[in-house]
Amino acid sequence: MKIDVEIRNPLMADAEAVCAKHNISMNTLIDRALAAEVEKLAAQPVWQPTDEFLIHGDVMVNSDVNAEIAAMYEDMMKNDFMSIPEEE
Repeated sequence: MKIDVEIRNPLMADAEAVCAKHNISMNTLIDRALAAEVEKLAAQPVWQPTDEFLIHGDVMVNSDVNAEIAAMYEDMMKNDFMSIPEEE
């Protein structure tokens, strides 16, 4: 597969020097570097948000998030915050 890639001039100069020193082509260097980076990234776990990112404010370490959300909902329903007061 062919692809156009922009490489910063200083990095390209370093890459050309490494290729000349080790008598390899730029294609070989790029292929090896890309394979190494893909292998490294594939081995890393994908970042997942924690409760700290999902809940704004203090997070208790041993808290049950679903239970806390249910309790907040129950409190809102007790207060009947959505009803419109009837006019007398």
